[in-house]
Amino acid sequence: MKNHVNFNFSTFLAVLMLAIICLPTQAGAATWSERKLDKAILKIDRDLTRKRWDKVITRSQKAIPQCIARHGDTNQMCIVMLRNINRSYEETRRFNPDHGQIESAYKLASQVFGKAHSTTVKTRDYYYKFLIFTEDYAAAIPLVKEIIELEEAGPGDEYRLMQRYNQLYALEGLVENWPAEEAALTVVLRLATEVMGEDSEDVRAAAEALAHNYCIQKKYHEFFELINKQDIQVPCFADPRG
Repeated sequence: MKNHVNFNFSTFLAVLMLAIICLPTQAGAATWSERKLDKAILKIDRDLTRKRWDKVITRSQKAIPQCIARHGDTNQMCIVMLRNINRSYEETRRFNPDHGQIESAYKLASQVFGKAHSTTVKTRDYYYKFLIFTEDYAAAIPLVKEIIELEEAGPGDEYRLMQRYNQLYALEGLVENWPAEEAALTVVLRLATEVMGEDSEDVRAAAEALAHNYCIQKKYHEFFELINKQDIQVPCFADPRG
């Protein structure tokens, strides 16, 4: 009787260990079929049409690991799903708490669709807003430069280009890259003169900002030449940072 009990207990342990070993395999078997993934995408599209942003987020966050598992993270459908997640957060005036998804959506879209594609434009814009919100100005600079590059290669809206260079000079100033700020301000001043006219407030503002930049860099010759040419009064004190 004793041997019979020991045998049953040993068998029980063996079965239990086998079940534990098999658990990962069973979990792996939970991968969605292509049909289930397609149905989820249809539901997400329906929620997008009806502007049910929270449902888009919930469904997409469940579907995207399945999409990546089946097709890889560079699959266009998976990238669009990421874009839709971020768009839904933006529509509800929030930033995606998974910050990696904000960056990945832009970088993958740029890689797969190209810099000028609408998906890249949307994901880049959202990523830029996030970087400004988190005060990561250094990381935002390449995005503005990319936008400038695209606009300079396009039809040539000089007013919009002027605004982009305004963004760039502001960012370069925030990270105290004075030579880069000077370069951007020089373009702003030129574009403002061409677009708004020599007597415009835009020209005056750009000239004053450039004069301050010259002062910080101790470029006194350029400083006095500029303020005399533009007929502006800009104080120039010694830079406290030396």
